[in-house]
Amino acid sequence: MTTIAIVLGSTRKNALGRHLFNYLKQLTAETTHATTQFTFLDLANYHLPFFAEALPPMANPQRDLPENQQQWLDDIAVADGYIFLTPEYNHAEPAVLKNALDFLAFEAQRKPAKLISYSDNLRGGQFGAAALVPILQRLGIVVLPKPTPVGNVQATLEPDGQLIANAPLASRYRQGLSAALNEINYYTTVLTDHPFKA
Repeated sequence: MTTIAIVLGSTRKNALGRHLFNYLKQLTAETTHATTQFTFLDLANYHLPFFAEALPPMANPQRDLPENQQQWLDDIAVADGYIFLTPEYNHAEPAVLKNALDFLAFEAQRKPAKLISYSDNLRGGQFGAAALVPILQRLGIVVLPKPTPVGNVQATLEPDGQLIANAPLASRYRQGLSAALNEINYYTTVLTDHPFKA
């Protein structure tokens, strides 16, 4: 059994990403992945401070962290693959997502990640995903080559993740996000069954 963690990259209470996060909970429950389980990691639940450790995580094997910070690392470490949901703030990912990633050392190394960006317009937050790529690569994460942009979230999804009746993009949402789940499931299975050994 492999585990794929879906990470909500915004902590705003009214974030459009929460609509998408909740929709993915429903979609994964409806989609058959016999050997895969999905977990949902909401950054707001970890209450991470600004990263301010004396040493970089990769250079500090003797870290002694508060429970909430260690829980974030543990939840990332037990996953075999990831989906990162990110909006676009001034052509980049949110500071809270960058900050959370700064806590990581080798927990996600050589594991695959699918990027899903989102926005309230048709551009789908694509620059947020683009800015995230080099950060994840620095952590040794295998970033899948094509992000999935999701636009006009507020016109398609209710806050609880239900599709809005007669939403023009409803079928495209289901098709595109189902494809994203299948893609990360495939690469997670491949890399888990055939890990690269340096």
